[in-house]
This record gives sequence, structure tokens and C-alpha cells, in this order.
Amino acid sequence: MNKKIFIELVKSLFLFGGILVLFYFGIQFLSEDKKVRWFASDSEFISYEKEIQLGDLIAEYIIEKDKKKRIQNQLIDSVVWVVSSHLQKELNLTEYDYKIQVIDSPEVNAFTLPGGRIYVNKGLLKFCDSAEQLAAVLAHEMGHVEKRHTISKLVKEFGLKIVFSVLGGDVLLLNELWETVLSSKFDRYQEKEADQFALNLLEKAHISPTAIASFFRKLNRHNLDYNEKIELLMTHPHNNSRIKRSLEYQTQKDFKPKRINIDWKNIKNKF
Repeated sequence: MNKKIFIELVKSLFLFGGILVLFYFGIQFLSEDKKVRWFASDSEFISYEKEIQLGDLIAEYIIEKDKKKRIQNQLIDSVVWVVSSHLQKELNLTEYDYKIQVIDSPEVNAFTLPGGRIYVNKGLLKFCDSAEQLAAVLAHEMGHVEKRHTISKLVKEFGLKIVFSVLGGDVLLLNELWETVLSSKFDRYQEKEADQFALNLLEKAHISPTAIASFFRKLNRHNLDYNEKIELLMTHPHNNSRIKRSLEYQTQKDFKPKRINIDWKNIKNKF
């Protein structure tokens, strides 16, 4: 090999190696949140249309086939609609047509499917002390929707190939996707992002952001602060930090909270 070419090759290898070393050590100085953002943006490869289609498939093949899971009750539907409408009208240019439904389950939980579908367990409705607490939970779930956390979680877990194969008609994997939606957790950054989104949305809707604190305080009082299978009860971040962030959230100076016009105590007894 020509000596000059060999020297140039060695220089190139050293330069490339140096860049890799600098990149590696540079990454170590990033916060965990920024690392997550750099390496967890798989949802960008799925269009909103495909995301909505996937959510519809899961709903059709898993939830809609079991009529006992979904509650169809005019009173419950009206209450959830009134609370959610306070939030939805403050969403700016959303890509989603939200569908919020109640599941006949005693667990204190709510979860999202891709594409703007939010499911609230009946147990959560009974657990909430006010319409504002329910609004806090829904605002948090809307944060996961708007930030595309659920589809990102599925792509990270299964890969784009499997997700696209389901969209192409292979429904055999839908049960696995469903189990992942229910059981796997969002990462710490996503939870923080959904919480911050909820705080901002509650303020826009003239609902006190401290509703988040009151909800999680009740979870703590009832020893429901951790359950690895229930998204709302996972400590990511820990309940106390969520309470603290809610209480310390600075609203605009002219902010005046308004109560949602629902006789919650009376209605809850009819659930």
C-alpha cells in the first residue's frame, strides 16, 4: 500500500475514533430527559392517520367485542362529556377526534390507546372526590395523547415492522399490543411531560391545577401510590414530586379557577 495513502487512512481512523469518543462523553453530560428525547422519537415514523387506524383496530378487536367491558350509561356518559369538554375546547389545533369511554372495572385507572382514545375505569370515577379531580386525570391522559407517548411506546416495544404488519391486516398481534398498552410503563420523561401538559391545560380551562395534587394525595392516603400494572399508580415520577409540582405551579396573575357545574357527590352515588 502506498505510504501516503496508509498515513491518510490512519489519520481518518483516528479522526473518526476521536469523534466517536467525544460523542460518547458528550452524551454522558446530557440529562436523562434529553437522552430520552434524542433516542426515543420513533413515533415520528408513524403518521397521525396510521396511529388513529391502529387505535381503532385495538378498540374494535379487543374492547368492542367484549360488551361487558364498556359501560353504556347515559348519566356516566354525560358526566364524562361535560368534564372532558372543558378540556377539549382548550386544545389548540389537535390532530385527534377524542373518544372517551368508561370501562366496567373497579380498578382506579385510566389509559390511552393510540389516536385519541381514552378509557376511564368506573373505579376511577368512584374514587374521585370532584369533577376537577377527574379533569386532572383526563388532562394527564390527553398529555400522553398529544405527545404521542402511546404509539411511541408500542413502536419502541415491537418495532415499526410489527406495527405496520398489524396495520396491514395481521390482527394476530393485537392482543400483545393491547397487553403492552395496559401493562408497560411510560418512561420518566413522558410522565413529566404529560403532567406538565395537564397543568397547562387545566389552567387554560380555568380549573385549578392543584386538582392534580388533591388526586394524588388521596392515592397516598389509600395506599394506592404504587401498582406496576396500573399506569396512573406508577411512581414515574413519584407521587410526592407530582404533588409538589402541582402545588408550586405558577398560574397567570389574573387566573381565577371556576368549579365545574356538576353536583359530583350526588351523581357519584348513582354510579
